[in-house]
Amino acid sequence: MSKIIGIDLGTTFSAIAELDDLGNPEMLSDPENNNRITRSAVYIGRDKAIVGDKAVDAAVTNRNSTVFEVKSQMENNVVWSKKDGEWIEQDAKKTSKGYTPSQISSIILSKLKDYTSGVKKAVVTVPAMFADAARDATLDAAKLAKLDVELINEPTAAVLHYANLPGSSINGRVLIFDLGGGTFDITIANVKGKKVDVITSVGDKHLGGRRFDEEIINLIDKKYKKAKGKGLVKPLEDESLFTIAERIKKILSTKDKASEIIEGPKGPQKIDISRSEFENSIDTYIEKIKMLMEEALESKDLKANNISQTLLVGGSTRMPIINKVITKIMKKAPVKGVNVDEAVACGAAIYAGLQNKGNLNSAQKKSLSNVELNDVCNYYLGTLAIIYDKERDMGIQINDIVIPRDTKLPCSITKTYTVVSDGQKGIDCSVTQSEGEEKDKEFVNILSNEILDLSKNAKAGDPIEVTYSYDNSGKIHCIFEDKKSKKKHEISLKPAGAKDLKELKENLDFDIE
Repeated sequence: MSKIIGIDLGTTFSAIAELDDLGNPEMLSDPENNNRITRSAVYIGRDKAIVGDKAVDAAVTNRNSTVFEVKSQMENNVVWSKKDGEWIEQDAKKTSKGYTPSQISSIILSKLKDYTSGVKKAVVTVPAMFADAARDATLDAAKLAKLDVELINEPTAAVLHYANLPGSSINGRVLIFDLGGGTFDITIANVKGKKVDVITSVGDKHLGGRRFDEEIINLIDKKYKKAKGKGLVKPLEDESLFTIAERIKKILSTKDKASEIIEGPKGPQKIDISRSEFENSIDTYIEKIKMLMEEALESKDLKANNISQTLLVGGSTRMPIINKVITKIMKKAPVKGVNVDEAVACGAAIYAGLQNKGNLNSAQKKSLSNVELNDVCNYYLGTLAIIYDKERDMGIQINDIVIPRDTKLPCSITKTYTVVSDGQKGIDCSVTQSEGEEKDKEFVNILSNEILDLSKNAKAGDPIEVTYSYDNSGKIHCIFEDKKSKKKHEISLKPAGAKDLKELKENLDFDIE
């Protein structure tokens, strides 16, 4: 019987969980150090790659060969250059030498799946606001790691874990507050027993604990310069300082002051940082968090008293300032009682069970028999259309929304457009994706752009019917139909990876440890 596996592929830490014989999620540990969470850091050597704490250690002496926060680059067309020690934009005409985000992420996935044996299928988590390109890149990484993968949004996985805890009292409308190392998501869901209905998700793909660490490093640099007359050398490129900053952040979660000896160009210096100094330094990020919480509530005409509980996910939620912010906005303290580092991986394992019911034993089937998940569309899906602009007396192309964000899945929506001019030969069958309700085509991602040929006697005003269907597996099926000629053009979209395996394997000829 194949194993039921869930993987939290995180920005700064990753984790893997398995559904045990009774249908409960169980975290898997690194056999080398027994750690249940693994640093998402990768050192790329000549003949081997190293993942985790050893990769962080290697960065001190060989920063150019060590990659951090690869998840933040998943939607970008870049490669990591060992020569330059940074991400390089891919040239459309010439492929730059280096390692793609998918390749580096595959190394992390390969490391995690080796914590047990016989792993061939898994559910991997992604931020709720991950674009299609980033989801494709994640699936490419899974291909390279020899994994057959389904994706689930991180906060959705987390609420599945909360709802399935033994003796869980999670019921009603809940807010999942997911603040990790590199991303921030808020999801609102209705929970009744083990049934989870997602209502909405908002977030920031670049806000997380790593940004807070950078602010601590900036404080360290200022204090060192004040004491010694000269600042640190490229402090935000020194991984040893990030290790110190993370330690300070953890200390400040329980104490009012933290002290560290900092080695710099003018010798060692003791640096003291207070909790209030740290909290003031991250004030811009805290304000963004407040804004997103309010946006999530307002988007569904909700107030704090409409939310029964706030559930915490992600290591950065341990900071006292986060508890204060949530308590102030939601008028009640957030729920505690789970390991916030493990909730996403555990929820992914539960979802993996739902996706593989045929492989469950009788006890697992019984445990998951009442579990139900209903998700929503996290983006606006639209098409490019021509409208008449009275002021300019001309037709202009705009993005027109077909499926609004937060539409319950599965769904099917039909809209009718018309042929613009007599004798028109064809129409663009474009499928767009955007985070906001954008009309300007410059601010949307075009997922597909194909042509529907019209009949020779097409007339202005002839109806064109456009139907978008979106299912629970993430498949988008689009039909563009000329109602006059009955001609149709169909487009099927589903994140499935963008590249073939041969292309993905290029340069990956080393062992992983």
